[in-house]
Amino acid sequence: MINEGCLSESEFLVKAAQFFKIANEKKITVHVSVKRLIKLDHVEGNPERDATKFPHYDVSKVSSISKQVENNSTTKYPLLIRIWYASHTKKTKCSAIVDASNLDKFWQDYSNIAKSGMQGLIKKKKKKSKNSTSKDKKKKSKRVSK
Repeated sequence: MINEGCLSESEFLVKAAQFFKIANEKKITVHVSVKRLIKLDHVEGNPERDATKFPHYDVSKVSSISKQVENNSTTKYPLLIRIWYASHTKKTKCSAIVDASNLDKFWQDYSNIAKSGMQGLIKKKKKKSKNSTSKDKKKKSKRVSK
């Protein structure tokens, strides 16, 4: 296993482009995961980790809460983004921590790299169904006969 470690945003984008290129050549899958980064406090505990006492920190239930909670957290968390691919013998991975203020620019740059890395994808041609072709023929024959 080769771990590139935690890289800066620009280094991560360069590595991501390399990962997509290698994956296209070897025809293997690139995996990406995105998580909110929370610093663990062993002494006092984190309210983000206790959804029973602090349900407004539970992101999965935020949309189901209809009223505004008074003591919502206004903390902006950085994101931990990991990317990896694995061939038969080794797993190569790297990660980056992206601050919330730089997130829009990072996603724009990453989406451009991801799109350029997906050159191996081929759009499938849609086949016309038999029903639609027979209906088209009937319409054409009615027009001709009139």
